[in-house]
Order: sequence, then structure tokens, then C-alpha cells
Amino acid sequence: ASQRASRRLARRHMKASAGSPQRKKNGKPLLVAPPVFVRILPANVGGHFDDGTAHVAKRLKSWVGTCGGGDVDDGGNASTNAPCVILSDSHGDTKYSFPKDVFGPSIRQAAIFNDVASPLLLKFLDEHDPQSVILFAYGQTGTGKTHTLMGPEASWDTVHHPDWGMFPRVVADVLRVMDSRQGNYSYAAHLSATEFYFCQGFDLLDAKAQVLVTDGTIVGAKQIRVTNASDVLHVLAEVRATRTTAHTKMNPASTASVAGSSSNKTNNTNAAHGGSSRSHCALSLRLRVVDKRTLFVKTVTFTCMDLAGAERQASNGNDHVSAMEAVMQFWRNPSNVAPCAQATIINYELACLRSAIVQAAENHRVGRKVTAPTQLGTAAVNYMHGLFDGRCHVANVVTLSQSKKCGWETWFACTYAEDVSLLRMPAGARSAMAVSLKKLTVELKRKAEASQSVYEKTPEKNHPSSKYFARRKIEARHFANEAKIVEELARGLETTGET
Repeated sequence: ASQRASRRLARRHMKASAGSPQRKKNGKPLLVAPPVFVRILPANVGGHFDDGTAHVAKRLKSWVGTCGGGDVDDGGNASTNAPCVILSDSHGDTKYSFPKDVFGPSIRQAAIFNDVASPLLLKFLDEHDPQSVILFAYGQTGTGKTHTLMGPEASWDTVHHPDWGMFPRVVADVLRVMDSRQGNYSYAAHLSATEFYFCQGFDLLDAKAQVLVTDGTIVGAKQIRVTNASDVLHVLAEVRATRTTAHTKMNPASTASVAGSSSNKTNNTNAAHGGSSRSHCALSLRLRVVDKRTLFVKTVTFTCMDLAGAERQASNGNDHVSAMEAVMQFWRNPSNVAPCAQATIINYELACLRSAIVQAAENHRVGRKVTAPTQLGTAAVNYMHGLFDGRCHVANVVTLSQSKKCGWETWFACTYAEDVSLLRMPAGARSAMAVSLKKLTVELKRKAEASQSVYEKTPEKNHPSSKYFARRKIEARHFANEAKIVEELARGLETTGET
């Protein structure tokens, strides 16, 4: 009888894992909009200091009050009291009603987490239908994207620091909730950190080993298991030590040694602020949950994507560098690339990402499949583009500067966020697939052995198949890690007698 009950429960889980039925409108799946939030940088911070001499045509006029209409809920219903951001120029005021909420300069980190991340965590931690999430931050360099997602660097040394950003708070909340469910569920939580720099992906937790992006999935990244909130501090410390940063005019580093260095890499890991992030960074929490009653496992991911800051070369006092020259600088010496060359590639990728957002919105509108570009795509764009197919919840925080000299950057950030708010994605593909833990263990072991065999047979040089050597090496590493993680999860159940 207990076996029949277990099989019935397993069938219900498999049915749920196929995705909840999509609500339809006029015969088509109902498309939902991602929430977009705005955070205002406090006045006169870092390079955003106003000395009264630099002014541009546009400026941020107000972020208090509401616009009539503009905010649209999941059902396509317009609100009459949407939060409003107002920019002003010689032609008058321009109102932007895309924000779901606007956070002023005095907002606390905990309040942002409660409004932005907590609703997403409810979906991520749904006991019967967990769903993946990507939360990304966009804005001008130095406006607080890293501060919002990770927190100031001074907060990375203390558990539950009041200035913690959203990602460490997410990890702590997930561990707390999952620990409370261990009567019926076993789980394993792992963190990974990927740097997207000069169109490629690198593992920040594994000496910047190269990773791949396949169908919106990062392949080959090291995964570190976390069991308590203090474990996240070690990951943040490693990210701080290895992520590419630089002292720039708009986002200066806090120490003279960094400011005077010719290197773009922050070597002082105890610096209060490492300067401008010169790469995009994806911090991911991967959660595998096993139902002890059915021994089926579901896997979901909560990713915080810290995009490198958009910048005008003139604002940082830099000369224009072509994309070709920027790439040549990287290939000549990857450890010594000028900030102006980095900015060229950053702006190129951000422009490509914006195009990907517009393209995904149009594809969903007409019912076409969303696919990442196969040519001239970069790792960062391909990764995020792949996630716009509706497989996960998407949310965006855009950070804005009050500085009068940054009016054009603020305007551009508002138009960028407006495009994000117009993205519509189907909701039915978000549910995690339930898979038999036993079958998954066998399948991953088979893939690990097969990929290792192929890799070992591939010559590194002087053979037509050598062009696949790097990819096959990464794939072998990836499947070996996946197989090890799932095997440990299964062994833990055996130890406790759950199987």
C-alpha cells in the first residue's frame, strides 16, 4: 500500500513538473512582464560628485510621485498610479512609468530585498512547484549595481551584515527554509560565480578556468556546497579577489595603491571598494531538492547577474577605442587591458543584450522560439538571451545617478529599462522537471564517463579534432562535477536510511 501511495505521489510530481497550464488569451499563451525596479544613487558619491561646472542637456528631475497609467500587471491590466521617473530637458519633461517601484537614496538594503527578492524567493522555494529566477542589475558605472546585488565590500566579512546585498540574503533565506523542511525533503545548495569578460566566460571560483554557455546554461563552472550563511562569505571573498576591476574617474577605487596602479586588477582584497567592475558577473545558487517520499529530485537556480556599468568614454576621460583595437589589446596581454578598451567591449555587449531583449519580446509576441545568436554572439549575451525563453522568472533593477553631468547616461538607462519592461514571456515553462534520483545518478555517471573518454582521445594540438579540445575538456569537467554532486546527494540519503 505504501509503495502504491509513493507511485501515485511520484506521478503527481511528474505531472506537475511538466509545467502548470498556460493561461490563454484569444487562443495564445498569456505572456507575462518582468518587474523592473529603480534605485537612485545618493548625491555626490564617488565619481558622481557635482562640482557645479559640468551640465548636460538632460537631467534627472524627480523620482517621487506617480504617472497616470503605464504599469502593467501579469494580466495586462494597466495601473493608474504607477511609480514615475521624470527627466527634464529644454523640450520639457519626459515621464517614465515602467518601474514597479522606485527606491530613493536613503533606502535600506533590507527594504530592497523585501520588495524585490522576497516575492521571487516565494516562487523559487515553492514546495510543490519550485521555479528558477534571474535577477539582473543595469546602470551607469558607479551607480550601485554591485552594492545592490552583493552589498558593499565591507559587508562581505560578516554574517547577516545589515548592508548585505540581495544575493547573500537569498542564500541565507534558502538555507533557513530548506533546513525547516528536512522532515520530507533532502537538499543540496551550491554556489557558482562566473565572470563574463571580453566576450568569454571564466570561473571566478576556479582560477578563472574557462566555461561554456550552452542553451542558457553555464557549463563547467565549479560549484561550492553551502550549508550555512557563513559559507557565502568565502565565495564573496573569492569573487572580490578574482573579479576584474579598475580605478576609473566615475567609479574610483578607495585605496591609493589601486588608484595609482597600472593594472586593471584589484590586488588588495581588503580594499573598502575595488573600483569599477570591468566584467559582468553571474552569482548562482543551484538548489537540488529530493522528495524523500518519492526519491524524485528537482533542480532550480537563483541567479543574480551584475552587469558591468555602461559608460561614455568622455565621462571617464578616456579616448575612443575601436572594438578591433580593444580585442587586440586583450589578446596581446589579457592582464593589462586599458579601461577604455574594456569599456568598448562592455558597451558592445550591453547593446547586444538590449537587442536580444527586443528580439525575445517580438519572438514571443508572434509565437516564435527564442534562441540565442549563433554568430557574433558573446558568452554573456548568449547566456541571458537563452533565459528569456520563459524558463525562469526575470526581474531587473536599474540604478540611476542624480548627478547633472550624468543626464545622458541616466536617460539611456531609462530607455534601456523601458525595453526590459516591454519584454513578455510565457509562464508555463518555469516549473522544474522532477527526475528519479536513481536514474539521474546513473545517467550523469554515464555522461561523465563518455565525456571523459572523448576528451582523452582528443589531441590537444596538430590534429583536425584539436579545435574541440578546449570544449571537450570543459564538458568532461562539467559532467564529472555534476555526477559527483548527485552521487553525494544519493549517498546522504542512504546514510540516513531514507532509501
